[in-house]
Amino acid sequence: MSFIPLVTGPAVIPFGVTFLSNSGLVDNVDTKTLTISNVGLGSYTGTKHIIFGGNFKAEPGPLTTVTIAGVTATIIRTGGPALNQHQVILAIAEVTGVTSGDIVVTTIGTYPIREYVYSVFEMLSGSITPTDDFYDESSTNPTGTLDIVEGGFAVAIAGANTSASFVWTGLTENYDRGANIAYSHAYDIGLGAETGRTITADPSGSPTQRIGIGASFGPA
Repeated sequence: MSFIPLVTGPAVIPFGVTFLSNSGLVDNVDTKTLTISNVGLGSYTGTKHIIFGGNFKAEPGPLTTVTIAGVTATIIRTGGPALNQHQVILAIAEVTGVTSGDIVVTTIGTYPIREYVYSVFEMLSGSITPTDDFYDESSTNPTGTLDIVEGGFAVAIAGANTSASFVWTGLTENYDRGANIAYSHAYDIGLGAETGRTITADPSGSPTQRIGIGASFGPA
């Protein structure tokens, strides 16, 4: 009797996103090239994507480059409100074989980065190209819409001067500074399919500067 060996292909890694960390507010930085050392980038050692989002006090901006574990990230959205006293950013990089590394953020503005807060996510078997994204600095309550695929992931970052906190609609808040300048982050994982999901970040007080950005992601 002869035996035919069973041939199997490589294991298929399902799409998934994991929240890795939030830095909390870091101040008294004062540099135009900010190196955040030895950031945890998730336990998976194959090829994956790292999604990075945050608020940076850097007047007047812009934030021009982000590298993650030595890889130049694609900036999905970045900008600052009218007077540009603070900046928001969402970026993504494809990395292989790393579980930690430095994240470097650069500004070419007149003044250096003075304070920041960031969130980091690990995405497996996802597309580096967002399903959708938005940018809003014109609304009293920064608002955008995102198309979501079944099982998808969405993240948003907001900031407001002369404000303390945000209330989110459409995503679950995972960080709020609770002081001026108001910085806030929100995300959800494993969402149902939806066209035009409305995301709103409602700042406290009557801020003169406000901005919100967001993006959604799905399988490759």
